[in-house]
Amino acid sequence: MIRKVILLISFVFIFSSFAQEKKIPEGWDKILLEGKVAYMNLITGDISTEFPKEKAQKPVEVKEYDPTITHKVQKGETLSTIARKYKMPLARLYRLNNLVNFDEIEIGDEVVIGYEESPKKNKTLDKAVLKETDKNLIIHIVKSGETLYSIAKKYNTSVTSLKTNNGIYDNNIVVGLKLIIK
Repeated sequence: MIRKVILLISFVFIFSSFAQEKKIPEGWDKILLEGKVAYMNLITGDISTEFPKEKAQKPVEVKEYDPTITHKVQKGETLSTIARKYKMPLARLYRLNNLVNFDEIEIGDEVVIGYEESPKKNKTLDKAVLKETDKNLIIHIVKSGETLYSIAKKYNTSVTSLKTNNGIYDNNIVVGLKLIIK
């Protein structure tokens, strides 16, 4: 009986010494976290208590839509020369950048000069939507400083009507946006 126990213990000891540990996928490292085994992603720095199944990869960067148009300040440029270059009032450049002092810009700074039109299409202006019977439509192109209220007042209509006719859900409009006036 003792022989069987010794043989069993020997067998377990020999077998366990030949057993191989799972190989950690590329980009991961085994660490101790509060006395317990954990795995660190060497690319992102994330730590997991579960054994990683796949090699570590750099996360895919998803770019958000940013409508801001900027200008990088070059040597010799001032806010005045930048405003003239983009044919805009200097006061607008100050408002867009929340500037009070002429001396606040330096070479390499990015100055906001405007905003792109929203990526949402103005569906009512699609050629497929406009019909032959719409010959009497008035189309207004938004200019700097205009608001939905000022445009509605100019054409003797309401802000609600403008928003409905053009698929606008908030009060934001951008320069260059084409609005249908009925």
